[in-house]
Amino acid sequence: MRKIYYYTIACLVVVSCKSKVQKDFEVGGTVRNSKAKMIYLEETPLASGERILEDSSMIAGDGSFHLKGGAAEESLFSLFLGNEIYPVAYVINDVEKVSIDADATNPDNYEVKGSPASQSLKDFSISTSNKWSQLYFLSLERDSLRKSGASDSSLIDLNTRGEAQLKDMQNSVRAYINDSRNPINSVWALGTYSQVFTANEYSSLLDGIVKKFPNHKGVAALKQMNDRQIALAKQKGQEPEETQWVDKKAPDLSLPDVNGKEVTLSSFRGKYVLVDFWASWCLPCRRENPNVVKAFDKFKDKNFTILGVSLDKEKSDWIDAIQSDGLSWTQVSDLKEWNSQAVSTFDLNSIPFNVLIDPTGKIIAQSLRGDDLENKLRQVLP
Repeated sequence: MRKIYYYTIACLVVVSCKSKVQKDFEVGGTVRNSKAKMIYLEETPLASGERILEDSSMIAGDGSFHLKGGAAEESLFSLFLGNEIYPVAYVINDVEKVSIDADATNPDNYEVKGSPASQSLKDFSISTSNKWSQLYFLSLERDSLRKSGASDSSLIDLNTRGEAQLKDMQNSVRAYINDSRNPINSVWALGTYSQVFTANEYSSLLDGIVKKFPNHKGVAALKQMNDRQIALAKQKGQEPEETQWVDKKAPDLSLPDVNGKEVTLSSFRGKYVLVDFWASWCLPCRRENPNVVKAFDKFKDKNFTILGVSLDKEKSDWIDAIQSDGLSWTQVSDLKEWNSQAVSTFDLNSIPFNVLIDPTGKIIAQSLRGDDLENKLRQVLP
């Protein structure tokens, strides 16, 4: 379970949306072992991907709190303690009252009562997180054997085990999405584990969610975003499959920053740099941004930085997204969308996409999403 920052600019969104709120709800409960004095309730609506501060509350001496929130339809809400990056719990507004009993020292094991959707989200997250960890450590073992010159038979065995674990993971996520009675649960599962599916499988599962919840505007917006990405990729005459960059020298790239000053990728030589390709209109990119923010804040003092490369067309949309998502590293764009120099230089077929470059200019990883980014940085940085 994970992340989501509070941004002051999100308060502006709250003011404009409150008149349309239909599903008001309350969140109460207790938080144990916390030194924080305040607890915050934030929403992440599917339609925008922005973080909206809904309410805040003092935490009483006995750890109790009470919060109120609402949205025009069912949505994902997170509880944050003080200035913590990770939420202490997730809730969905499928009922009028939700009760949370959380432990600040063990946030994954919070208890939720009154909300079937919130309970389902927690249970699924824990079960699939264990499966994902198994896949991750198997990949580390495989990489280690490759570097040590292990026999083909050893690698074949690992690949076989990996394929079986991947299939198990796919089946678990697919079954959860198909069986879920709540649109937020379905979309959260698909978005969090989208990397285990091909582009066609992702689209098929998303289509199923749309058919199952035809009146949910956030789901419809997600569908429109996915359709746009596929259409743009097809306009380029390419299928949305990634070019493999690992172990290759990074090509140079020079684009203007938000002030019009040219920034060259090679100027970052000597540092580990994540080149992060995204756009304000790309909802999967916006949903991934909290992970990138978290990694930057954690490793920026360890010879690591980020260069954000946007495929935006409108400068105002680009600037607003940077501010809203709290992207404090260097950002560049020629504002040409899929005609950008970045697309041809890195042979981009879809976003979000990123490459991690070592101090010598060699690409050592790509497509690092979710916990993979932080795990990889922890592995290579001192």
